[in-house]
Amino acid sequence: MSKRANGEGSVFPYKDGWAGYVWVTTPEGKKTRKWAYGKSREETHEKWLKLHDLASKGPVPTKHPTVAAYLTQWLAEVVKPNLEPTTYVAYEPLVRLYIIPGLGKKRLDKLTVRDVQGWLNSLTALCTCCDQKKDHKRPEPKRRCCSRGKCCESYPSRSTITGIRSVLRAALGNAVREELISKNVAALATLPTKSKAKSKRTKRHALWSVDEARRFLEHVKAKDDPLYAAFVLILALGLRRGEVLGLVWDSVDFENSELWINHQLTRVSGQLLHRDTTKTEDSENSSVPGPVAAGRCPL
Repeated sequence: MSKRANGEGSVFPYKDGWAGYVWVTTPEGKKTRKWAYGKSREETHEKWLKLHDLASKGPVPTKHPTVAAYLTQWLAEVVKPNLEPTTYVAYEPLVRLYIIPGLGKKRLDKLTVRDVQGWLNSLTALCTCCDQKKDHKRPEPKRRCCSRGKCCESYPSRSTITGIRSVLRAALGNAVREELISKNVAALATLPTKSKAKSKRTKRHALWSVDEARRFLEHVKAKDDPLYAAFVLILALGLRRGEVLGLVWDSVDFENSELWINHQLTRVSGQLLHRDTTKTEDSENSSVPGPVAAGRCPL
């Protein structure tokens, strides 16, 4: 057996190869050994040096969850209690239907840029109907494709793939902050430029002119439509539907002719939520000046 190099310390022959350990501090503040193994002394020594360097920079986790376990925990403990309900509703199906089936079995600290890149590339040719067995879940008379051996080629759009990568990047970014991993591999992966998803041609509707909008408001006012004031706010001030529906009387200052946009009504999982936040910070931090009494807001 050859002599260990100067300063090598805890590297020694072990079974059919070599082993080494470094004393590290875990994210929980506990002192413990972190092990490195290799078939040769040189291989083990190189791993030991990297581990020693990692330990000198801060806490080092000794237990690593799978991608599936971590993302499930992240959704439950970070996203759901701290972000908007609509954010959780948007993130959860992307994690459940795409990320976990594709990368869930990988160990979090072993996930590489190549793993993520290969998976992202595969999404462009993944029929979600076949993969998620959507057709099998339909009643027998309504089954029409993959349950009958026909692929409907329901590929995810580029915007869907972008959203999936964004969710994974957000989750791994949180893992970096928690010092579970050293880098965000999703941020380093390249988004595929093409998708096999069939482009849906949407009919373009002509925008109303000022005169057309005025005639519409005159019509609904003459009909004594209860939503007249809402239509005025949407057309004249450009408010979103949720912002108009979320308005409360405390948001209206008739004396100074000001309207404060600081609430929003949204539907999440079948429930209506009246929140004291708006979609953008600009909406929340601004007021709309001018006469706001019903029937007095000019175009």
